[in-house]
Amino acid sequence: METIQKRRLDSEMFGEDGRLYFVDLMQDKNKKPYLQITRADYKAKEQYERSSVILFEEDFEFFAEAVAMVLRRYSYGEGRPA
Repeated sequence: METIQKRRLDSEMFGEDGRLYFVDLMQDKNKKPYLQITRADYKAKEQYERSSVILFEEDFEFFAEAVAMVLRRYSYGEGRPA
C-alpha cells in the first residue's frame, strides 16, 4: 500500500496560535495531481479538528484565478469592512 508521503509531491504549511493550514500537492492512484488544502484547529489535549478542500487538476487554473481576483479587489479596498 502506498503511503501518503509517496503521494505528496509538494507541501507548504503556515499558521499560528492553534490554527494551521496545509497546502499539499498530491498524486492520486492514477498519477494525476490534485491540491488538498487543510485547516487544522487545536482543540484540547493534542487534539485537532481538521477540514479539507480538494481541487482536481482541471480546476487549478480557475481556482488560482478566483483567488487572485479576490485578493486583487481586497488590495484595492473592495470588500473590506468599513
